[in-house]
Amino acid sequence: MTTSSAVDSDAIFTRNGNSVVFNQLGVKLELDSNVTDESYYAWLDEMIKRIGTLVAGAQIAEKSYARTEPRLNTGVYYDTLDRKLLRSGAVLRTTCNVKTHAFCAFKAPTDQENVRRDHRYIFEGEEKAMIQSAPRSPSSFAIVRQLLGRTDIDQPGVHLLRSYGIRGDDLTPSICIEQYRHPFYVWLDKKDALRCTMDRAYVSDMRHPSAENDGKLFSEIELPLFPRIESTVARDPRTVRLMEVLSASLADQFGTRATSDNKYQRAAKTLGIT
Repeated sequence: MTTSSAVDSDAIFTRNGNSVVFNQLGVKLELDSNVTDESYYAWLDEMIKRIGTLVAGAQIAEKSYARTEPRLNTGVYYDTLDRKLLRSGAVLRTTCNVKTHAFCAFKAPTDQENVRRDHRYIFEGEEKAMIQSAPRSPSSFAIVRQLLGRTDIDQPGVHLLRSYGIRGDDLTPSICIEQYRHPFYVWLDKKDALRCTMDRAYVSDMRHPSAENDGKLFSEIELPLFPRIESTVARDPRTVRLMEVLSASLADQFGTRATSDNKYQRAAKTLGIT
């Protein structure tokens, strides 16, 4: 995935009530799942030491728990019976973490500028609690269908219908991804620039559950812009340079490959779904 020499951040992340639009720009790399956590963190430790000499003003930081307690996010991906969204490169999913969040998102395919527009609705109250506690349950499916049918708010189903003519009632659960996230952050001059993560994704085919189709693994590394990046940092050429430097180092160390496939597509390939 390529990036431009500078980034226009005028509408990277906007929120209106429960609705969020996130224009995602970054680099995604396929990582061989045989690469161990120990090897990955050895690379990261070396980059923590060197990043400031490779890109002036850059620093890498981690949360105190990032290595010992990676965050688990559960994503349930919805699709038509013939998996039209899978073929198109678009995504309709719920994502949740049992402690922090639950939302529904429609993500368009990557455009000519390598940006993906992400329309989200953030759940609250009982709906949030249900999806957090049982994202694969019929009760959670019902919450999603009810949301996608609403016309009084800006929600993911509006954009799904406009883009593909698909209604919420046309969708059923397709694939589940349980994703362990190992994040790190990159600063420029002490300001947020990138929010990066190494992900271990365990996937299940929700339409054909079996021992062979449960818990298969793929791994990847994402190097995207920090969602609430300041305009001055977004337009700084060093921000894109950070993506390039980190991508090149990972390729040299682990043979990573850039990919434009989204997680839904990668999960389907892992499961042998065409």
